[in-house]
Amino acid sequence: MIQTPGLTTVRSGFDPAYPAPPRVHWSVLLLSWIAISVLLQMCAPAPYQGLLQSLPADAWAFYLCLWIRKLDPNSRSAFWCDAYVVIELAYAALSTRQSNSAALEFLFVVLGFASVILGIATIFLIRADLQKHYNEKEPVGLVLQPVMTFFFSFLYFQFHLYTIAKQKQQAAEHTFHPGGTHS
Repeated sequence: MIQTPGLTTVRSGFDPAYPAPPRVHWSVLLLSWIAISVLLQMCAPAPYQGLLQSLPADAWAFYLCLWIRKLDPNSRSAFWCDAYVVIELAYAALSTRQSNSAALEFLFVVLGFASVILGIATIFLIRADLQKHYNEKEPVGLVLQPVMTFFFSFLYFQFHLYTIAKQKQQAAEHTFHPGGTHS
């Protein structure tokens, strides 16, 4: 039995019908985001940096939601992630505006507020989907703390998903032998 923080004792009862989580270490994900952000800071025109800075994290959120959709076709996190990304991009695009009319300023505030609310909702929907799957369909006892989810969201998820991906691979290697027999 394997013990890791946030996971209780793991059984080797992973279901091969479900795809393994993305096998990307959280630190690689963080370093990739930082590298892309620095590159955008150096290369992107100043008015468009705000628009482009959120794209790496948005792309990962979207990728994670698509993977979750493979686990559970009824998952709602992909829809809310799409809504979040559209609103966030509209907010960022509006931030590049040249005029400062009262109507545009009001729209800017509303889109900013909506972006924050949808971002938080998306993170917690993904959390709920992950906990549901890894506590019901492939029970590994996944526990995702709300405070850690709020502050570290995708890096925190990836910490646990990387561990689950490694365990799932180990379980598959120990379950199937080259001769076609099962242990």
